[in-house]
Amino acid sequence: MDSGLTRLLLDGSVEHRNGQQFVNGRGYAGDNYERVHRVEPHGFASHPVAGGIGAFLAARGQRDSGYVFGGENPGLRPELPLGGAAIYDHLGNVIKLMGGGGAIFDFASRTATLTAGDWTINAPQGVTINGPLTVNGDVMLDGNLSATGSVVDGDGD
Repeated sequence: MDSGLTRLLLDGSVEHRNGQQFVNGRGYAGDNYERVHRVEPHGFASHPVAGGIGAFLAARGQRDSGYVFGGENPGLRPELPLGGAAIYDHLGNVIKLMGGGGAIFDFASRTATLTAGDWTINAPQGVTINGPLTVNGDVMLDGNLSATGSVVDGDGD
């Protein structure tokens, strides 16, 4: 008897309806599955791309009552050390949480917008920023600031 569990290769089509996500794909034997409910944990949302691989589970052994878990495309997965975690997309943008090594923000567009009320950056070893940095709002510096190039205020001075 079939266990009702198989691998599903996603074709990249995604439908969002009433807060739920449905995907299409192909199983091991080449069988096509359409409008399969894709389950994600609370607080996480993603839009899987073609080539993603998920686990398909047929509820009560019925193909038309199936669920897909996962959907990661192995060719897009970033390299991580043991215990590391990442949020990434299909364009190479990645935020890595490196355990004891801090966090790495690597954006393919080289543009990052971080919005928050108050910011505190503790940099006991110093911070190096290569490229332009724009800070909108008041800045209080408690320590040293050095710059190669221009430091310009909001009026262009």
